[in-house]
Amino acid sequence: MRTIKIISLGILAAALVLVGVSNMTPVDIYLLPPALTGDAYGVKGVPLALVIIVAGFAGVVFGLVAEWVRERKQRVLADDKRRELAELRQELAQLRARSTEVADILPRRPAA
Repeated sequence: MRTIKIISLGILAAALVLVGVSNMTPVDIYLLPPALTGDAYGVKGVPLALVIIVAGFAGVVFGLVAEWVRERKQRVLADDKRRELAELRQELAQLRARSTEVADILPRRPAA
């Protein structure tokens, strides 16, 4: 299984390098259309491979943040359950200690 994972990652890395090398053409990037703002909000001569990498990275970061926000409800619920479990374990330990104290006081029943 590990060999398959390494081979798959190698193929993926080779494909990414190939796409990066073949897309080194400089491109112009504008935040707003140049007809509206001129060239004030733009960057000229950025390699297309860099644009692809930054866009992919931004997509991954956005997806992770969105998933983290979406899972907040489950994290809060898990924390509540963990706290409740700790309280119940503490209460159980106290009840067990109390029951052994009571058992020491009561006379023992003879075996039937």
